[in-house]
Amino acid sequence: MRSTPVLALLALPLLAAGCQGSGPPGAVGPAGANAVTAGNVVAGNAVAAPPPVLDLKGAAAFAVAQSATPLSATAETAIEPGSTFRVELPQALADARLSLLDAADSMVPATGTREVGQATLLTLRPTGALAPGARLRLRVDGAATRELHGADGRRFAPLEWPVVLGGDPEPRKPPARKPRKK
Repeated sequence: MRSTPVLALLALPLLAAGCQGSGPPGAVGPAGANAVTAGNVVAGNAVAAPPPVLDLKGAAAFAVAQSATPLSATAETAIEPGSTFRVELPQALADARLSLLDAADSMVPATGTREVGQATLLTLRPTGALAPGARLRLRVDGAATRELHGADGRRFAPLEWPVVLGGDPEPRKPPARKPRKK
């Protein structure tokens, strides 16, 4: 009976050699047969990778004052002070969010609407006057995550349009001098 434990001890190195390179703990079979990418397994079940992030084709943005000025995503567009903004997206994107950002990447206070049907229409109206000469970015992104999400599960990259307000920037006022102590 003493030979059984000895045989088991001799068999361990052979078993270990046969399992080397077979993947994560618990994997069986020859090397690589059941290899699983880290992070794609939950409780032993494979999890599908998220869909790729796509570019949203056919989106159009406008600054609306006395007339509608189309905005360019590749170049800064001069717009009139007091403009409101309208973005038309060719997809139904219920989580689309339209925001206006200043040079410090802070959101400019504004009100807006979102209409979702076969397509999505977003509007934005700044609540205060914008400084002449200010450089801003109009951005469409997702409300929950950075990407926009279609009803069919597709993900789309955020969109941006750089704008500059017409008019001369207001000159900076020198800081007030404090009286010297005697």
